[in-house]
Amino acid sequence: MRRVGTAVNMLQFRAVRSGFVGVLLAAALACRGERAAPAAPEVALFSTVGDAPAAALSAAAARAGVARVRRVAAAADADVLWLGDPTEAVEAEALLLPGAVALPEGVDSRFGDPRGRWAPLCARALVLVVAPGAALPLDPVNVRDAADPRLAARVAVGPPGAPGLATPLAALGVTYGEASLRRFLALLARNRTRVAESERAARALVASGEAAVALLGSEEAAAGAASAAALEVVVPDQQGRGAVVLPTAVAVAQRAAGGAAAARLATWLVGAEAEALLAARAPGFMPLRAGVPVPVGVRPAGNVVALPLDWDRLAAEKRRLAPLLAAWPP
Repeated sequence: MRRVGTAVNMLQFRAVRSGFVGVLLAAALACRGERAAPAAPEVALFSTVGDAPAAALSAAAARAGVARVRRVAAAADADVLWLGDPTEAVEAEALLLPGAVALPEGVDSRFGDPRGRWAPLCARALVLVVAPGAALPLDPVNVRDAADPRLAARVAVGPPGAPGLATPLAALGVTYGEASLRRFLALLARNRTRVAESERAARALVASGEAAVALLGSEEAAAGAASAAALEVVVPDQQGRGAVVLPTAVAVAQRAAGGAAAARLATWLVGAEAEALLAARAPGFMPLRAGVPVPVGVRPAGNVVALPLDWDRLAAEKRRLAPLLAAWPP
């Protein structure tokens, strides 16, 4: 019994000694002026890229100690804006602080803003998806192939006036002219193209076999490639002038001028860590830097022949074409 009592006493002594040492260490640190790391600052973020991508990078920024991101519903209430494509940044120009976030290292300047209002984070493209094994009379490799009479009643699209298609179609108008775009839309209508209620619904038509080809954004296309339907993704016009590739745009708001927290979050968002995370977590977002792994159905933007675009001109064309696209099909 004495041995048991002795063992208990020794354990008690060690516990007391351990606690005493802990107190001494805490006191020593306090004397040296060391404190716990301060909490990351809160930054208000407005985003139009979709809830899942914004949530993924918001959580990652918090884990990295960059910022505690608070999502806001209005651009006017934001410290940082993450917008779906450059035309949205042009429209929000009055809210933005030029020069607050620079073109990141390793990113081609063609994806940036010459006026320094925003910086790019990944990109999305207008692509074709094709049902595997579909017996087609041609291999669709260009956007115009969607209007080929040989594919009549076998092509699906989402609403042309919706954001995912309105900007790419405006880019085609800027590049080839409004008359060419109008002819393309007229041919699509004549071909009895299926106009689905959304891009996701258009993808589902191809997956189910009700359509053989769809004209989609790269996010929906990547989802189709990863699905049980294993849809084929074709980046179009690679032997011609190039595909429509649109970076997302990260900007600091005027209301955050003079504060370091917003600039720090924006710089982190356009950095290599956030880009790699976004490309992995949100298939269809195309990394702008070389060497970033991509999921099935996705190509890095640097490996794609892309149309050269003037963002301000594109935004103006998108505004001008909005009534036409909203009213299509006639």
